[in-house]
Amino acid sequence: MRKKILIIDDSALMRRVLSGIINGDEHLMVADTASSAIHALELILDGKQYDTILVDIQMPQMSGVQFIRTLKKSRIQIPVLVVSSIAHRDASGTIEALELGAFDFVRKPTGSTGSAFTEFSESIISKVHSACGIEELPVSEASAAAHKGTSVKQEETRPFLKKNAVQSYVPVARGKKLAVIASSTGGPKALQSVIPQFPANFPYPLVVVQHMPVGFTESLAVRLDELSQIRVKEAEDGEVLKRGVAYIAKGGKQCELVEEQGTGKYRISENDKPPRGGLKPCADIFLESLVDTSFEEIVCGVLTGMGSDGTKGILRVKQNKKMKVVAQDEATSVVYGMPKAVKAAGVADEVVPLEHVAETMIKQIGV
Repeated sequence: MRKKILIIDDSALMRRVLSGIINGDEHLMVADTASSAIHALELILDGKQYDTILVDIQMPQMSGVQFIRTLKKSRIQIPVLVVSSIAHRDASGTIEALELGAFDFVRKPTGSTGSAFTEFSESIISKVHSACGIEELPVSEASAAAHKGTSVKQEETRPFLKKNAVQSYVPVARGKKLAVIASSTGGPKALQSVIPQFPANFPYPLVVVQHMPVGFTESLAVRLDELSQIRVKEAEDGEVLKRGVAYIAKGGKQCELVEEQGTGKYRISENDKPPRGGLKPCADIFLESLVDTSFEEIVCGVLTGMGSDGTKGILRVKQNKKMKVVAQDEATSVVYGMPKAVKAAGVADEVVPLEHVAETMIKQIGV
């Protein structure tokens, strides 16, 4: 039986486009469309049943964020996939929607043809399948057992107050340690339960590779910075890595680290290398860039997400350096793909619930 999808968008063209994509998949069908969130709520309250909802962010009368907030207050548990534009208001709204519990988001394409539209269509289908719990075929040998999308409830994000003390950010010295986090679907909300637990005096840099397209990671960094004790910022090409700072890899770019010979400095490279497995940024590419650096110890947290990104990179690093890997457990993962892949590959040193990821990483890195 096909999974039933509800599409909410005030644009008749976008409703037609999304309907064509959904109805073109043998596992899915558009049960209803709504031109407003208010109309959609009426359908749901009238007893209509849906397996997943696609919703726009900016709509008259009730925004997508307000719609998700209403579902949450009403304890209506239907996975919601946000379909968002690159506009700044949409970017910040999308981050808020994910914080409220939206399953994931897809960026709207700029046109209805070409490679960008093909990528959009494939992303919609993949993420709706995951939201509906439809098992996908593996996309690489490293992810043979890592593609069953399972929606589960995450722990509520705990409130944290950012420490007001002025801090001095010191460049990383040669031979120091590095913390890394890789995440995808469910990651933006999961990161709010992890990064704020790092103390203000955390003595090492932290790099986060969260799967996101261009235009959204800045809003994510701003939100995490508001919640956290350490400084959080979007990574910039060419900047020197500093301890006590969390860097969010820029969406739509590949992030790598380059060590300056003779200076002991590590610079961030935000570059235009092609996607790997459709991912840009890709955690495997970032991790592989660490192999030729002089970091003595690396700790990597692998959080919720589809696929197996991070596993190959971790295998490469572990062959060359001292590395500890902390994987999020299945019960607290929105999608148990990436953490499951590292566990299945035998490279996870500890598997813990989301609320214990930060403290376990801090313990493993020796703070």
